Amino acid sequence: MKQYGFTLAELLVTLIIMTLLTVTAYPSISDMLERQATTTAINRMVVAVKLARHSAMQYRGTATLCALKTDGICGGPWADELTVFLDWNQNARLDEEETTLRKIPALKSNASIKWRVFGNRQYLQMTTYGLTNYQNGNFVICPASGNIRWAKQLVLNIQGRLRKNHRVNGAGYPVDRKGRLLRC
Repeated sequence: MKQYGFTLAELLVTLIIMTLLTVTAYPSISDMLERQATTTAINRMVVAVKLARHSAMQYRGTATLCALKTDGICGGPWADELTVFLDWNQNARLDEEETTLRKIPALKSNASIKWRVFGNRQYLQMTTYGLTNYQNGNFVICPASGNIRWAKQLVLNIQGRLRKNHRVNGAGYPVDRKGRLLRC
C-alpha cells in the first residue's frame, strides 16, 4: 500500500526556507506599509481641505476645518476625526446655530499630522471666495514610526490651493522649500 505525505525532514526544510524568505522580505513590507499609511493620510487631508473650500463657496459663508475638542472648540490632533462646519461668526467653535457639514473619520494608522500656519491657529478657515482666511501654511504628515524618509508635506497657499511638496535632499529625504529636513 502506497502512503502519501511529507517526511519530517522535508517539512523542516520547507519551514526554514519560508522563514528565510519572510525575514528577508520584512523590511520592504514594513516600508511599503508606512508609505501606504502616509499616502492615506495625505489623501484624507486633500479631500478635507477641498471639501471645506467647496462648502464655503457653495453655502456662501466661512467654512472651518478642524479636529474638535470635547467642548466644541477647534484644537484637537489633526489625525483625529475632522469636522467641516459653517462658522458664521468665524470663532473656530461649533456653536449651536452652526451647521456641521461633514465629519471625516480619524486615521486608522498612528500617523501624525501637524498643521503649521502663521498665528499658530489650530484650524483652517475658507471664505466664500474659496480663499483661506489669511492662513497659508503646510501640513506635515509623518508615519507612526517617525521615519523621516516617508514624511510628506502638503502646502496650502492663501488662494486655497493645495499642493504636495516633492523636494528631497541628496540622500533622498524630504525637505521644505528652504532645504531643511521635515520634522516629525
